[in-house]
Amino acid sequence: MRRLFNAAVAVAIIAVALGVGVVGAAPPQTATFMVVEQFDPPSGAFTSDGSILCASGTTSNEFSASGFQSNVGIVFHDRKTITCDDGSGTFTLLLQARTGFNVGDDGTSGRWVVLSGTGDYAGLHGQGRLTGTYTPGGISETYEGRLAYR
Repeated sequence: MRRLFNAAVAVAIIAVALGVGVVGAAPPQTATFMVVEQFDPPSGAFTSDGSILCASGTTSNEFSASGFQSNVGIVFHDRKTITCDDGSGTFTLLLQARTGFNVGDDGTSGRWVVLSGTGDYAGLHGQGRLTGTYTPGGISETYEGRLAYR
C-alpha cells in the first residue's frame, strides 16, 4: 500500500515538473442577451455584449406548442440555434415558455438551457430564464442566466 502511495506521489511530482496541469471548467458567468424574432417570414436577430458570447448573430427555430385546450395558456417548446455573425460558431438552446391567459397577452416567460455548440461554443453550457414582449409581427426576448465553458 505504501509503494502505491509513493508511486502516486512520484507521478504527481513529475506531472508538475513537466507542466501538466489539471484541466478544469471555467467558473459560470452571468450572461444577458437579446433575441428579436419576426414571425412572417420567420427570422431572428441575436445580440449580446460580446463578453461571453459573440456580439451578434441570426437565429433559427424548431418549435411546437401545447396547452391550447387548457384555458390557462400556451406552452412553447423551442430548439433555438444561434449562428454567430463573426464565424465563431453556433450554439443551440432548448427553451420552454408560457404565453396567454396566465402570463398576459403581451408577453412570455420561461426557462432555457444550452443543448450544444460548435466552434468556439463546443464546450458551452448553462441555463437561465427568459421574458418576451410581443412586437408588431414578432417578439423581443431577453435571456438572463449563467454560462460557462467546460
